[in-house]
Amino acid sequence: MGQWFKSTRRHSFGASVPASIRCGCLMIDLHTHSTASDGTLSPAELIERARQSGLTALALTDHDTVDGIAAALGACGGTGLAFFAGVELTVRFEGHGLHLLGYGVDHTDPDLRDTLHSLAARREHRARLMVESLRAMGLGITWERVRGQARGSVGRPHIGRVLVEAGYARDMNEAFARFIGSSCPAYLPSASLPVEGVVDLIEGAGGQVGWAHPYRGKYPPNVPELLPALLRAGLTGIEVYHPDHDPSMVSVLRGLAEHHGLWWSGGSDYHGPARPPGRLGAVRVPAAVLKQGPFTSPGTQHLVQRPNPSGADHLHPHGGLSVHVSDSSRRADS
Repeated sequence: MGQWFKSTRRHSFGASVPASIRCGCLMIDLHTHSTASDGTLSPAELIERARQSGLTALALTDHDTVDGIAAALGACGGTGLAFFAGVELTVRFEGHGLHLLGYGVDHTDPDLRDTLHSLAARREHRARLMVESLRAMGLGITWERVRGQARGSVGRPHIGRVLVEAGYARDMNEAFARFIGSSCPAYLPSASLPVEGVVDLIEGAGGQVGWAHPYRGKYPPNVPELLPALLRAGLTGIEVYHPDHDPSMVSVLRGLAEHHGLWWSGGSDYHGPARPPGRLGAVRVPAAVLKQGPFTSPGTQHLVQRPNPSGADHLHPHGGLSVHVSDSSRRADS
C-alpha cells in the first residue's frame, strides 16, 4: 500500500465506446463542470450533451458553486437521466493542494450557498490579481476580456482562454504550464476552507465528501500515507476513475477504498468540448458505483421510473429501471 506515482502525462480511458456500453451497460459521469464555474457549456447544454452521449447518470460538480444545479435539474425532465447534485472544493492539507467532491447536497441550503458565494468572490479577486500580475509581466490582456469569458465565477481557465486567444500560449496546457499553473510567475493560491470545514459544510447540506482525483498532477502526494489523515478529518469517499488515473493507479485506489470501507466515484472531469481531458463520459465507470455511498440514498432522490428496454437488472440499483434523480430533500441518514 506504500506505492505512489509520479505522473507526467494525462491518461484517457474509453477513447472509443467500449463494447460493454454499446451492448447496454451504463455510461456514468460523476465529475463534470458547467458555465456556473469554469466549464464551457451551460447546465442545460451539459444535460443535453449527456443525453446525446447516451449517459444514464451524471453529477454536476462545479468549482465552489451550486448555482448551476437548479438549471440542470430543470433540463433533466423527461430525459430519464439520473442526476446527482455536487460541488468541487479546494483545500490545503499537510502542504498539499487537494480537491474534494461533495455529493448529494441540498443546493438550496442557506449555509452552503452563503459560504460558496463567499468563496467564489474570493476566487474572482484572486483571478483579478493574477491578471494584474500578467499585465505587469508585459502581457497585453485585460480584466474585462477575462471577465467576458465567464458566465459564472471567474477562474484560471478563463484567464487561460484569453492567453490562448491573444497568442501567448498555443493551448490551455501551455497557458497553465507557462503562466498560471502552480509555481508559475502569475500563480496565486486559491481561497480555501480547511478539510474539516468542507466536511461540516457538505454534511450540513445533506451530502458526503470524497477526495477528487488523488493522483492528478505531475507530483501527486503519497496517497496511501495521506489518506488516513483525510479520513480522520471526515472524508468518506474517494474518486477512483479519472482521466489522470492509469490502470495501476485505479487498482491502488480501489484497494484503498476497500481497505478503508470507502465509497468510490469516477468521471471525466468534463469542462466542455474545447477543454481537456476530452469527451463527456469518456472514463469508464463501473455501474456498481450507483449501489454505494451518496449515490443510493433515497432521502436525496425523487424517482421517475422509466422502463428499461433491455430488462437488465444490473443497469440500476432500483429494480433494473433508469431513473431521474433530484436532490430537493435531505438524506434520510444525515
